[in-house]
This record gives sequence, C-alpha cells and structure tokens, in this order.
Amino acid sequence: MNLVPFTAENAAAALAQIQAQLGPDAVVVSVRKLPVSGLSRLWQRHGLIEVLAGIPEAKSPPRRHVVPAGVDAYVPFAEKPEPSSVRRWQSIAWLQSLGLLPEYAELLENKVAERLGGEVPDTPMAEWSAVREALAGFWRPPRQNMEGTGRPHVFIGPSGSGKTTVLCKWMTGAVLTRERLVKVWRLDGTTANTSEFLSLHCELLGLQAERFWSAPTTPADLTFVDLPGVDASDATALAALREQLAGLPQPHVHLVLNAACETAILFEHLRAFTPLAPEDVIFTHLDEVSQRVKLWNFVLGTNLPLGFLSAGQKIPGDFCRAESASLFPRGIPIK
Repeated sequence: MNLVPFTAENAAAALAQIQAQLGPDAVVVSVRKLPVSGLSRLWQRHGLIEVLAGIPEAKSPPRRHVVPAGVDAYVPFAEKPEPSSVRRWQSIAWLQSLGLLPEYAELLENKVAERLGGEVPDTPMAEWSAVREALAGFWRPPRQNMEGTGRPHVFIGPSGSGKTTVLCKWMTGAVLTRERLVKVWRLDGTTANTSEFLSLHCELLGLQAERFWSAPTTPADLTFVDLPGVDASDATALAALREQLAGLPQPHVHLVLNAACETAILFEHLRAFTPLAPEDVIFTHLDEVSQRVKLWNFVLGTNLPLGFLSAGQKIPGDFCRAESASLFPRGIPIK
C-alpha cells in the first residue's frame, strides 16, 4: 500500500483531504502531531497534524470459519508423516508443538475422532481440513453490535497490556475512517491514570478526554473509558475496580491481555479478571508472537470470545476483529 501524507489543522480537515484525493476506500495508517517552531508559534497554538493514508491492495474474500474438507491450500506437512507415539493425529501433534497445551490437544483429538469415527484420513490435506473444521467448531463469535448502544466501552487488564493503545486504535479508526461521534473518559482508579498519551491523541482528533465521569448529555456513537492497569494478584485493587465498574451504566467490559506473555501467565490474568464479567478478550502485541496457535488455548479453555486482535504500536495500525482463520498457522503449500 502506497502511503500519502496529509497535513491539516485537525482530524476533520485531514479526513476531507483524504476523501477528496484517495476516495472512500482510503485507510488511515497513522496520526501524529507536528512540532511548532519558529514564528509560526505566534499563530499556531496547537500546531498541525500529519495523517498517513493509503488505499489497500485488493484482497481475496475472507475464509469461512468452517473449512470444507479438501479445499484448504495449506497443511502442516507435505507428506504423510510416520505415526507419532504422542498423537495419532499428526496435525494435532504439530499444533501442540506450536503452543497448543496438551489438555486442549487431547480435547481436540477427541472431537475430531468423534466426528470421523476414529479413522485417520489417508492424506495430510484431508486430515488437516478435518482438524481445522473441528477447531472452528469451538469458536465463539464476539459481539458484533459495538456502536450506538449508549453503553461505555471500558478496558481492563494488567499494566502494560496495551489498553490505552487499543482504545486509541479503535477511536482513531472510528473518527477518521467511519466519521463516528466519539467521547472519551480518562479516569483514575486506585492509582492515578498517567496516560497523557491518550489526552494528546484525543486532542489530535479534536476530542477531549474527560477526567471525571459524568453521564453524557448528548448521544455518541461510541464512548470509551480508560482506566489504569491493575495487578492481577492485588485483591484489594481488583475489588475496587469491580466497584468502579458497577458505577458505570452497563459498561461493555473488554479484558486486554498481552499475547507475548507466557500462556500460564495469561491464564492467571484471565482467572483474576473473569469475576469482573468481561464480555470478551482483546489480545495485543501480536507482532511479538511467532505463532498465534497459543491463542487457541483460550478458545478451547474458556467461555470468553476473542473480540479483537492488535499488533504494533502504530495508531490505528493493525487492529481488527478476531476471526478463527487468523489463528491458524500457515504450513507448506501443496502443489
């Protein structure tokens, strides 16, 4: 995608330039505030912003969650491997080697055997397609109606998980790409919310990050609440967070976790925050993860759907709804 820089006084002006030059299919990649220097400081109090945008290349239609047998173009091995003493299904053994925990590999193997009567297909492609279908059967689609509910979206999780970055990515895409009306609150918790980055980014978009909660007097397409991170082992802080959430009007609670952490630590965090009733999990830092197979542990081992996936620090950058197909590894193409 060829990126084109646009300079403007505010987000609305930049969006108008983008639509005029690139059209409605343009995608915003990043937003940054330009420094004010020289005599321009006298009349440019807040400075200009630079927005990078481009038109994405055409992509093939997304794959369905359920993959019919024989149509998958990628399998984990080019030839039928020797029988494994660990797993009868070689593709499940392969997934286990990439991060799927043994207990969930066993669960998956039982599900596949139940579907096919225990007979292992003769070809690797047929076996892998059967395993993919079984995995997709465990997928829980996340909530789709995220706008216009009148309920604030609140991001919780441990410090450093990327909650504020996720908020900024979602907010920027909503404002610059879909022209949504957005309101933001940056609230303190048991500790002060020191995320000046959020306030600065709101300023770039022509928004204001409110520091104290009050019910919005005018409707908005999306309302976001940013809270400080909480130590998963701090029962007092978790109780205070639960009380704070109870004071908000039916919030959409999103648990944000750093996918680069070890799986055992992620499960500890998930168990600690589950009593706060999150409606989904958002995994971040996926650019630091070599294989996304480990995320299947949370599909098979929890009742929470995966809501969004985020990679990198660029805003809006790589931020998208979670799809089962995005967690499958890519193997060796069959000729």
